[in-house]
Amino acid sequence: MIDASRQKLLLLGMPASQIQKVIQRGKPDLTVPVFSNYSGHIQQAGSAGSMGSSPQSAPAMASNNAVTAELPLKEGMYLQKGQNIFSVYNPNRTWALINIFSEDIALVSKGQSVMIIPEANPENRFKGIIGFIEPFFRQGSKTVTARVYFDNSTAKIPVGSQVKAEIMSHNRMADWLPKSAVVSLGIDKIAFKKVEGGFIAHKVVTGAVVGDKIQIVSGLLPEDGVAENAQYLMDSESFIKINR
Repeated sequence: MIDASRQKLLLLGMPASQIQKVIQRGKPDLTVPVFSNYSGHIQQAGSAGSMGSSPQSAPAMASNNAVTAELPLKEGMYLQKGQNIFSVYNPNRTWALINIFSEDIALVSKGQSVMIIPEANPENRFKGIIGFIEPFFRQGSKTVTARVYFDNSTAKIPVGSQVKAEIMSHNRMADWLPKSAVVSLGIDKIAFKKVEGGFIAHKVVTGAVVGDKIQIVSGLLPEDGVAENAQYLMDSESFIKINR
């Protein structure tokens, strides 16, 4: 019976050292201290939690709009099995969310180095690594979000702070044109390819945009000539027939 009771307490989360003290005293405890397996900041308590049932299972740099309030738990209150008592967040395990514009997505990849610059304290800059790039655009946003995981035990940046980032981009060998040479028609992008007697609108597939240059993924050969400024060859009333 003693072994079965010990095993049950262990399965319920009671530390072995605490069980051993009860055995050594030889007397039952009328009150039992319950210790959390995690340390951190109590952001929410009771049923108010909305950040998930296990905040410690992942870094917590998500939105924090909760206002510190008196804990609703009082001595003598009853708790139900499985009830979420506290939501504890570890401010040392954090990530920074970096917004990347659509034209720069091709230049960013997981594993790249990033320099994080807190706006409140620019001197407290530090390096991080892109650990995850969200594969979707957030509602109402034209940017993709990348996460830079870092240990905040030394940086001591308050969760929710605004930061800037400098991403160290990889070198890319590709075919490039001036941005002015490509016109966007919405879904399609065109360049005016030089042919005998003039220019024709020609569909191209583009990639990254760097400064005043745009990457040409397909649609043109290196020896093809194009108009440097495509806007001069069209106006707002033009109907362009794409040569595919």
